[in-house]
Amino acid sequence: MKHLLLLSLLILSSTIIQADVFQCKDQYGKLVFKDSECGSSNSVIRPDLKDNASKVEPSEIKELQNTVIDDGKPGKLIYLNKKRLSPPYSIKVNEVRVITETDDMLVVDVIYTYKHKIPANEIRIFVTPDHPYWAVNHIQAEEGLNVGRARIGLSQSNMKKKWVTRSSTKTISVRFEHYPPDNTYKGIIWSETIKYKKNWKLK
Repeated sequence: MKHLLLLSLLILSSTIIQADVFQCKDQYGKLVFKDSECGSSNSVIRPDLKDNASKVEPSEIKELQNTVIDDGKPGKLIYLNKKRLSPPYSIKVNEVRVITETDDMLVVDVIYTYKHKIPANEIRIFVTPDHPYWAVNHIQAEEGLNVGRARIGLSQSNMKKKWVTRSSTKTISVRFEHYPPDNTYKGIIWSETIKYKKNWKLK
C-alpha cells in the first residue's frame, strides 16, 4: 500500500519540460541536438541504438501493446516491469503510461529507477517512436525512483522535406543518454523498446 501511495504521489508531482529537441546532422555529418527544427544545412536522422550507443544493455520488446489496464492510476499502462532491480543492473524502467494521445502528439509518463555510477544530473531520458519525424523534450534523470513526462510530437519541416503527412510506428524507445558537464554526447547507457502502434498525422 505504501509503494502504491508513493508511486501515485510521484506521478501527480511530475513536471513537464516543454523544450523540444530535434536530432539532426550538421553539414559535416556530425550528430547534433537542436532546440529548433533542422535547417536546410541539417538533415534529420533516424535514431539508431546500435550506431549511437557507447553501451546498450540488452532489452526485450514487451508485449503490453495498446492495452488499457485499469489500476486506478493516471493514464494508459503500456509497459510494466515488476522484476526487482538487482546486480549487475542499476537502471530500470518500471512503467510507461500514455497520458494524452492525438493524431500528432503522444504524452507519456516514464516511471523509472536510476542507481547507476554515472551521476543522474548527467543523464537525459529520451522517448522516441520508430520513425525519423519526431520532435521531443527530454526528461532530466534523478536518483532513485522517479517519474518524468515526455511529449512526443511531429517535425513539420522534416515531414515536408519527404513530402509526407502521415506515418505509422510500431514501437517507442526509452533511452538513457549520457551528457557530461561539457554537454558532449557520450552515448546511450540503457534502453528499453516497447511495442506500441500509432498512426501519426500532421495537422
